[in-house]
Amino acid sequence: MISQVIGAFLAVAAAAISLESPKKHIFATAIVGAIGWGVYLVCLETLGSVMSTYISGLVISTQSHIFSRIFKVPVTIFFLPGFFPLVPGSGMYLTVYEFIQGNTDLAQGHLQNTIQIAGMIALAIFTIDTVFKVIKRAQYLKGKRTASMKKE
Repeated sequence: MISQVIGAFLAVAAAAISLESPKKHIFATAIVGAIGWGVYLVCLETLGSVMSTYISGLVISTQSHIFSRIFKVPVTIFFLPGFFPLVPGSGMYLTVYEFIQGNTDLAQGHLQNTIQIAGMIALAIFTIDTVFKVIKRAQYLKGKRTASMKKE
């Protein structure tokens, strides 16, 4: 497991470099991806690949939002490379391979799993984005309320 987390760290760092992320944020981006992959591996045996993807996606999204606020940069600097280890590329490969081999039932199973995993990535991003928007809105309203109380 440790070797996989280190591999994820290196892969995310390489993805950040290829996506031309700012050099000073590559280490933080790689940390986001490595922790997300570690969470995925911990959850995989008990929850399966789909739910593990969702939970690790929540972790990656949360870390990305926090780091974007700490470093005052766009959240996508951490999102895009951070999610690389979770992208179901092998699922798409297996889908196409089984279709070519004529095993349509097996191919459909791989395709269904791949779509579910991709959906969980999108759902995790949406969930955490919504949470952070609600928090930001609550802070805005609290500040507005405090400002109006000072005027009175």
